[in-house]
This record gives sequence, structure tokens and C-alpha cells, in this order.
Amino acid sequence: MKAIALYWFGIFKNTVRLWLEGNAVSYAGSLAFFTLFSLAPVIILAVKVISLVMTSDAAMTEILGQLEATIGPEAANEVRNAIANTQAPSQGLLAGMLSLLVMIIGATTVFAQMQRSMNAIWEVMPRPSRNTIAALIKSRLLSLTVVISLGFVLLVSLLLNVVVQAIIVYAESWLPIHGAVVVVVEMSVSLLVIGLLFGTMFRVLPDVVLNWKAVMPAALVTAILFSVGRALIGLYLAHTATASTYGAAGSLVVLLMWVYYSSMILLFGAAFTRAHCEARGLKILARSTAIRVKRQQIDLPAQ
Repeated sequence: MKAIALYWFGIFKNTVRLWLEGNAVSYAGSLAFFTLFSLAPVIILAVKVISLVMTSDAAMTEILGQLEATIGPEAANEVRNAIANTQAPSQGLLAGMLSLLVMIIGATTVFAQMQRSMNAIWEVMPRPSRNTIAALIKSRLLSLTVVISLGFVLLVSLLLNVVVQAIIVYAESWLPIHGAVVVVVEMSVSLLVIGLLFGTMFRVLPDVVLNWKAVMPAALVTAILFSVGRALIGLYLAHTATASTYGAAGSLVVLLMWVYYSSMILLFGAAFTRAHCEARGLKILARSTAIRVKRQQIDLPAQ
């Protein structure tokens, strides 16, 4: 028992070290900034994926409902307004194509920044390329793939919720079910879906070779931390005068703070993934399109 406790304590200690050395706090700030402008396009693209099996209005209502339950009605209303402005009808084919291009760029920007943040924790970087335009396009296509993948995961989440609710309603008709059982089932499904979201990002975004077996333990731990942190952040924002302090921009500040704290949890999960892999003795390999980097302090002679 003591050996197990020391094993996990060592992983946690190494996680904190990697998180701090990777400048996670600074990267979380930049992620919060980019997310502020990318959130509406990301939600719109996710809704387009989910609308393959359900109406766009129903998908949008479900996503915004979950967002409102997390960050509050005022901040969620800011997101709703941003989505409405982004979806404003455009005049002509050219304007429509430009609008779609801007939306894709906006949706992929945050994931490109997320990739740089995770690469800093893994100490890798894309291999320098003479063709910077091709490298940029490739990076954006990867980010777009992540957006679409997250859309499918959200789709699975919504379908799972529907199935679970249907099973509970059917079971209650002939077998009494305690309310605690319903809560546990819903929480388990929620953690599984959030874990899949994190696992997708941990596996696809950093320029290292990882399989699902390597990322899922860390993804589930991150899902638990995210769920607990989300509740604590919501509790903090509900009991502080953050929104009223900043006046008209209060709801925007609340949204920014929520994304900032969530980004720190995300990067902590990325650091945990690396620490867990190192503890298991897994060899960390950079992708063929990336190189390893090394942080080193050098004392320069005084002038």
C-alpha cells in the first residue's frame, strides 16, 4: 500500500514540475484569449457535425444548456450572442465562402495554440520547414480534424444521455430506482465523455507518438479534476462580485476566467500524461514531423 502511495505521489510531484517548467500558467492565459474568439466557431462546427442525426436547433440548445449550467446564464448569453453574430446571413457566394473560411480559421486557432502549449510540456516542436505556408496549412488541417473529432464525441455524448434517460425511464416503470443510482449513472457517463474529449486532445495535438492506452488513464484523471474544478470555479464565481465589479464587461470577464482556469486544468492533464508515461517506463518518441527540444539554463558572464 505504501509503495502504491509513493508511486502516485511521485507521478503527482513530477506532474507539478512539468506543469510549472512548461509555463502552463502563461500558456493558459493565451489559450483563454484565443478561446474567447474561437468558442463561437467551434460550437457552430460541432453543431454541424451533431446535426447529422438531430436538428441543429436541438443540438445548439443542448450545448448552450450545458454551457449555461457550467458558466452561468450571463456568460452563456455572451456566447449565444457571439454565435448569432457569426451566423448572420451573408450576401452572395463569395461572402459566404469568406465567412466559412473565417469561421474555420477562428475554430482552429485555439487548437493550434493548444498544440503549442502541449508541445512545451512534452518538450517537442514541429520540425523547421522551409515551406512555412505548407506547414501552416497542415497545422490548421490537424486542428480542424480535432474540431470535427470533438464534434463526434459530443454527438456520442448527447446520444448516450438520451439512451441513459430512456433506460432509466423504462426501468422505473417496473423497478424502483433510488435517486442516488440515477445520479451515479449520469456522472459516470459524463466523466466518460469528458475523458474521451481530453483523450482525443492528449493523443492528437502534441507532436509525440501516443496510443489510447497511454493517454486514457490521464484523460480520466483530468476529467475528474475538470469536473471538480468546474464546480469549484462555478462556486467561486457565484459567491464573488466578479460580474458586477467589471460592469458591462462582467459576463465577458466571467467567461474569460472560467476558460483560463479550465485551460490550466487541461495543461495539468497533459503534464500528468507525460509523468504517467515516464513512471511506466514508456519511451517518448517525437513524430516524424517534429523534433525534441531541451530546456537548459546557461549562466552568461557579466558584462
